[in-house]
Amino acid sequence: MFVRENSYRLAQRRSSEKGRTHINLDGQKRWPTYRTGARGIEIPGRAAYAQNDAYLELCNPGWDLQWRAGMGNLYVILPAAVLIWIWYEFAVHPLVFKTIIFFWPTMAYGSEDWPYLVFGWLLLFPLALASAFMIFAWFHCMGMRTCFFTYARGRIRFNRLTRKVYVLRPRYCGGNVVLDWERLAALFEPEGSSAGAKQTIKALALHHPPFDPTDPNAKGEDCIFVGPALPGPQEAAYLWEYIRQYMEVGPTTDHIPADASSTYKGIARYLQPDYTTYCGKPDSRQYGLEQKPGFMETSFHMMSQITCSWPAFPKEWQSDSGIGEPEDKPVQTGAVMTALVYRAQGKLSKADEIEFLQRWGTAEAVQEAMSREK
Repeated sequence: MFVRENSYRLAQRRSSEKGRTHINLDGQKRWPTYRTGARGIEIPGRAAYAQNDAYLELCNPGWDLQWRAGMGNLYVILPAAVLIWIWYEFAVHPLVFKTIIFFWPTMAYGSEDWPYLVFGWLLLFPLALASAFMIFAWFHCMGMRTCFFTYARGRIRFNRLTRKVYVLRPRYCGGNVVLDWERLAALFEPEGSSAGAKQTIKALALHHPPFDPTDPNAKGEDCIFVGPALPGPQEAAYLWEYIRQYMEVGPTTDHIPADASSTYKGIARYLQPDYTTYCGKPDSRQYGLEQKPGFMETSFHMMSQITCSWPAFPKEWQSDSGIGEPEDKPVQTGAVMTALVYRAQGKLSKADEIEFLQRWGTAEAVQEAMSREK
């Protein structure tokens, strides 16, 4: 789901000023890469695809709400499509084919049947027009098209070695882009304080200013939305500090100490599984494990996901800095949830399984894996 990305891009296409207003750029403080307002750091659960010494890769917001697109199709698109079809039956089909359709059965249209045309054009046509607009608004303005026949999820990779941020998203949401880390500024309240803000997916936003501040076309200006949906600006500040500490300092310890204070800012080299998410299109069981949805939510989510594809970073970007991709090397890249899934499916080699258990397992599990022949 790319609802936030879609709405920002629609506003920006109208004008750069409307784009800035949409993310409340001038109505809040901007936090550059060398400053933060958070005393501590925190990464939300199910936010990271992978983390290692070269890069931290995070998701974009909306994955847990994507099921609403499938449900909306049932309660919004289906009734609207039925109204349009009924209008066609009584108003258009008789003029073109000289027959009237009563859903599927047809009857010959004669001159005495003119009340059907009057009914179709005077009463049904406004309803059909409104239904067509509702379908357009649902997919285009409300962004539900971002849930079908596009990327399954967004991927934002923060690379410490190249000092770049690599973003994968649909073309109509800005497309894939590479941004300079030092030029970014964090926004903790990109939804503003408008009346509709309560209905907006709250998330951390990173604004990239135009290359030339005096350029009327604002070339290079962009905004990316990072991590899952968040309760509010405080959580956005904690996530921003986590990203900032990772990029500026990097992993400082293998695991966070059990007695760490609330202001502890060390970055663990090995993330715990609860902070990671599967790097790929999960099956219904895996989605349910991560998001804890009900049966209906999972079913509607799968209806949406089945039409989507998984995005891959272009090889020419060399965004992995030689570490590898999470889909190919989940253990080496720190893609913990992906490694867990691969291990359950028997896709990990013995060497990778041992390495995985040495980092995230117990001594007994390591010993058991080493004693097996394969």
